[in-house]
Amino acid sequence: MQDSFFDEKFDDFRVEVIDRLARIETQHERMLERLELINGTLHEHDRALHDHEKKLARIRGAAGMLAALVATAVSVVFSRLRLWFAP
Repeated sequence: MQDSFFDEKFDDFRVEVIDRLARIETQHERMLERLELINGTLHEHDRALHDHEKKLARIRGAAGMLAALVATAVSVVFSRLRLWFAP
C-alpha cells in the first residue's frame, strides 16, 4: 500500500513537472517570437534613422554653403560701401 501511495505521488509530481516544463517552453517560444519581432523593427528603425541622418547632413552642408555665400556677399557689399563713402 505504501508503494502505491508513493508511486501515485511520484506520478503526480512527474505530471506536474512535465506540465510546467511545457508551459515554460511555450513562454520561451513566445518570448523568442517577440524578440525577433522587436529585432526586425529595430533594424527597420535603424535604416530609417540612417536615411534621416544622411538627409540632415546634406541639409547642414547646403546651409553651410549658403551661409558662406551670404557672408561673402555681405563682405563685398560692405567693402563697396566703405569705398563709396570714404573721403
